[in-house]
Amino acid sequence: MCFNNRCCRINRLCFGRLYNSKKPSKLILLDNAETPLFKLEQVLRLKLPIVTQIVFVLGSITNKSLIEKLFANSKIDFVFHTAAYKHVPVLEKSPIPGVEVNCIGTKILADGAIKYNVKNFLFVSTDKAVEPANVMGATKLLAEKYIGALSKQYMQSTRFVTLRFGNVIGSNGSVIPLFKEQLLFNKKLTLTDVAATRYFINVSKVVSLAIESLKFAISGSVFLIEMGAPKSILSIAKQTISELNLNEEQVDIEIIGLRPGEKLHETLVDRQASLEKTEHPEIYLIKGTETLSFEEITETFKTLQNIVTQQNDIEVVQYLKSILKTFKSRNSEFESLD
Repeated sequence: MCFNNRCCRINRLCFGRLYNSKKPSKLILLDNAETPLFKLEQVLRLKLPIVTQIVFVLGSITNKSLIEKLFANSKIDFVFHTAAYKHVPVLEKSPIPGVEVNCIGTKILADGAIKYNVKNFLFVSTDKAVEPANVMGATKLLAEKYIGALSKQYMQSTRFVTLRFGNVIGSNGSVIPLFKEQLLFNKKLTLTDVAATRYFINVSKVVSLAIESLKFAISGSVFLIEMGAPKSILSIAKQTISELNLNEEQVDIEIIGLRPGEKLHETLVDRQASLEKTEHPEIYLIKGTETLSFEEITETFKTLQNIVTQQNDIEVVQYLKSILKTFKSRNSEFESLD
């Protein structure tokens, strides 16, 4: 079962890898966006053999009744949880939907996996969860902590694995498609900062390593995919100009400054944490991150859900900061809460 409201390419490639290696009898694909789900269905129907039963579901991971129904009606062995609201500046303006999907939605899925005896649960996280500077990263970090607490409480039932990585090349909203659109429509190419860097990875590599990690992971593992050196956003812009056979001197580049919640440079590991090698040379185990007990995380989510119902952005972000001591806002109205 794949839960996704970010990028249908991940679901498509994930299914391809699973089909080739495991030949599953049934795959359930859930997405809260109608058009991407429709496109995903068309691609899979055309390109893949009709051996595996594929079920396409339009809905949100925040819909507990729907999620429980999906779990109850199928014997599920694997959950690939890639669903998230992921746009940093958007969630700085709308923190509550970010909490509802990234935190509470994750809780609904993970609780369902326990209740219905799902064997494997892979949670896709982000490098923005490392010492978060924005609501998006904070919500993913809190979701990581919930997954971690569950893995200790239910060690003998569901195997919970978390996978961190940076920006997926070509995913919805990523910088490269944006640059191409700006250039093709003869618009100014906008850069936040000439010194800004980000980690990039190909979606095929992400999916391949996600599947590989499940071969040796133990419950509670938090893995980091080898990301290589960070890339300058300016160099990415120049590369895009070259790929479109344009003259760099004729392209107008505008520096707009870092957007709300953005860092100049991302980091991959918390300062108190360390990396250990695994059986795979491109997958590292993150050790030494701060954890919460099952009792603490349960009480935290109960309080968080109550605060969310009040629909007060400041109170929600303030509570996140009280739980996540490394959450320090940048270029954001929420800096006043630090």
